[in-house]
Amino acid sequence: MRTSRDVIVHHFTAVDALTASTLGDRWSIWLGDESHGSFDNEAEALDAARALAAETGRSAWLNEEGQPPIQIAEEDS
Repeated sequence: MRTSRDVIVHHFTAVDALTASTLGDRWSIWLGDESHGSFDNEAEALDAARALAAETGRSAWLNEEGQPPIQIAEEDS
């Protein structure tokens, strides 16, 4: 079960605030309310999230809009 202390990767489409044009896909990593970076590439983001999860002993999850969360790393017991 996902908790607020887990590592979360949010996938989103960036939009220019002035022109409303799409800037492309981005992936941001969060642990609680602390950002741990934003990435242009899904593979880089997932690697960084897994590393952070291993470092902190937490689970990691990928959040895709409109989809249920996908666990990408398990919490250390």
